[in-house]
Amino acid sequence: MKQIRVQVNNLLLLIIVGLAACLLATLEPTCDADLSTDLSCDGTVPSGCTVLTLSKGEQVFFGGNDDYINPDSYYWVDPGDAQNYGAIWIGQPDNVQQGVNEQGLAYDSNGLPRVDVNPHSERIPVSGSYTSYPIHILHECATVEEVITWVRAHQWHSFMHDQMHFADATGDAVIISVGTDGEVVFTRKPPGDGFLVSTNFNVVNPANGFGYPCWRYDRAQELLGQLVNQGSKLTAKEAANVLDAVHQQGGTSWTIASLVADLPNGVVYLYYFYQFDRPVVLHVEEELANPRAPGPVSGLFPEDVQQEADRRYQEIQAKIRRCWWVGMAWLAVVLVSLILMIALPIGGRRGLALWAS
Repeated sequence: MKQIRVQVNNLLLLIIVGLAACLLATLEPTCDADLSTDLSCDGTVPSGCTVLTLSKGEQVFFGGNDDYINPDSYYWVDPGDAQNYGAIWIGQPDNVQQGVNEQGLAYDSNGLPRVDVNPHSERIPVSGSYTSYPIHILHECATVEEVITWVRAHQWHSFMHDQMHFADATGDAVIISVGTDGEVVFTRKPPGDGFLVSTNFNVVNPANGFGYPCWRYDRAQELLGQLVNQGSKLTAKEAANVLDAVHQQGGTSWTIASLVADLPNGVVYLYYFYQFDRPVVLHVEEELANPRAPGPVSGLFPEDVQQEADRRYQEIQAKIRRCWWVGMAWLAVVLVSLILMIALPIGGRRGLALWAS
């Protein structure tokens, strides 16, 4: 019986190793240097996303990769009114991902595991759901300093499952996340030339994240440092190259849409399914003056870009399906072997000898 238990344990180990190897074969590194998956503890897939702010002299670029598991995202224009700044948005109206307003204030976020937050119910209440906060902020604020003042004056969520990254046309930037004490913390970009990066770990509490250290964070920091120190002026293409270097195309998430915003000039470059050589250029002032109908981000791009995006999506899906079938085949082989082993005469040494050899 002891020999049978050993063989059963060995077979179970084979099952685990086989399935793990298959899973890793489908993955690109996400935010974890040791190739662990992008899954949270409850099995859900978090939004990936790399967000950056880069400033040098009068130039300011804000950028973000929207990484998730969908084939497309959504674009719409909020023209604003006498009380609210207008803005352009990517994501969904009930789940905004990225936005830039007419004053040059930009927003993006990084998915994190959920943590509780002190909501400060004594402060000014905020209407709407969780995702309404960035909408309120871009409606009412023009600078990062005003964002911080707004957050300190208003009630907050009772929890957070992300960190928010804001930047303005002066080059100021802030990451809003939760400290270990449950209070909202503001991580500021140093004044002057420099950069600020956020990925999928909490910048003030790395244990609250989907993998730390993060190769995307380290790579973006390295490339942005080179851009700040170079002698020439910055370009939107150089900022996009950083996003390209950290985009995802693995089995658990992929880069759906990317944004680079020239904040002082109100120009936004959009990229679809990590096709960084084929941007669509939007001028925020023109978009607000002549709002186009809301619709899929893909609809902003030429037909050949859409076709290439679909090809890449189908390729990812095929890779996932191959992994599933390989995993199921491996599991079937091991289970059949286990059944045969148990069915063989347990008392006979010939049955056990086959497995002991």
